[in-house]
Amino acid sequence: MRLLFFLLVCFTVAIQAGQSQEIVRIGLLEFSQAQTLKIRSVSGGFQWVNANGQILDTLTQSTRISIHNSQWKVNNLPLEHHLILQPIVPGSVLSIQSVHAGYRQVKGILHLFADSEVRCILETSLESYLPGVLVAEAGKGHVPSFYEAQAIVSRTYTIQSMGRHQLEGYDLCNSVHCQVFQGVSTINDTILSAVMSTRDLVLVDEEKHPITAAFHSNCGGHTQGSEAVWQHALPYLKGVPDTFCLTYPHSHWEQLIDAIAWRDWLQSKSGDASPPSQWLHTNRESFLMNREDAIRTSQARKEFGFRSGFFITLNEGDSIRVIGRGFGHGVGMCQEGAMGRAKANHDAWEILSHYYQNVSLTPWQNAQIQRD
Repeated sequence: MRLLFFLLVCFTVAIQAGQSQEIVRIGLLEFSQAQTLKIRSVSGGFQWVNANGQILDTLTQSTRISIHNSQWKVNNLPLEHHLILQPIVPGSVLSIQSVHAGYRQVKGILHLFADSEVRCILETSLESYLPGVLVAEAGKGHVPSFYEAQAIVSRTYTIQSMGRHQLEGYDLCNSVHCQVFQGVSTINDTILSAVMSTRDLVLVDEEKHPITAAFHSNCGGHTQGSEAVWQHALPYLKGVPDTFCLTYPHSHWEQLIDAIAWRDWLQSKSGDASPPSQWLHTNRESFLMNREDAIRTSQARKEFGFRSGFFITLNEGDSIRVIGRGFGHGVGMCQEGAMGRAKANHDAWEILSHYYQNVSLTPWQNAQIQRD
């Protein structure tokens, strides 16, 4: 695996050399089970290159490639364990498609590995990567200042999390484990403008380290501190009130669960012989039954599939009615709250400084980045 990562580092093409852009390597996980892929150039042009840097051919038309004995078979090209599609023209767009995983359009260098499983790794610049994150994580149709705030948050998250999947040969995956990345096919000018207008900017703490830029869909009226979910308190991730999200679709929810399953689970976690099944509170709590030696609300969310850990429970005999607020872990920027603030003419910094305390903005090149 170290050799794989070394090859990716060494294969950054000349158009990227000497630039101050950060290069990001994204694992496209949806193609990991594919035995056949359909590749075509949407715009610009691409060349087939092997792991030694030898140009094999030009991608001239839609091409079907497949796995044979852990090697890639492409038309009349020699069998290769590692094939690379390298753009001939900067900004070229490539389409990747499989029967089961759908398709993605991407910009950058595509690495195709045929090992124990297929690995598709996109090597691209940070600023080319971010629009595909914004459209996936936030959707379209929002006010520009919201996208600017989201761009800064997503850029900060990327810089702070680089190398998270180093053993697999890439920096970040394209799933919710890291940040969802859809590619470039559905991005629009508003999203592109937000990325360009905030270029290079990241959020840093008082020691100039990029922060853990957590975000979630809807806080239900109040965010919570990082210690409520991850067991360690970060000074810039504290709970704050946020009424701007309460008119959005994810602000409220209800769910019925089996009363016996609920009581049994509470008993297994708390040790109470007969734990109370009804829990009512007026403020957001991090622990069930208002006891810090009991159970985290985030544990209940994971166990029963609740939309958030912000809820009350009502005993209805055989069932427990769970009435909740918000969607997600509740730490950091509330996206729907940020959307509401943007509609109320808050600029990107006003939005960010509400959700992250004692932080500042700086180009990522000036940040104190800690890399393993």
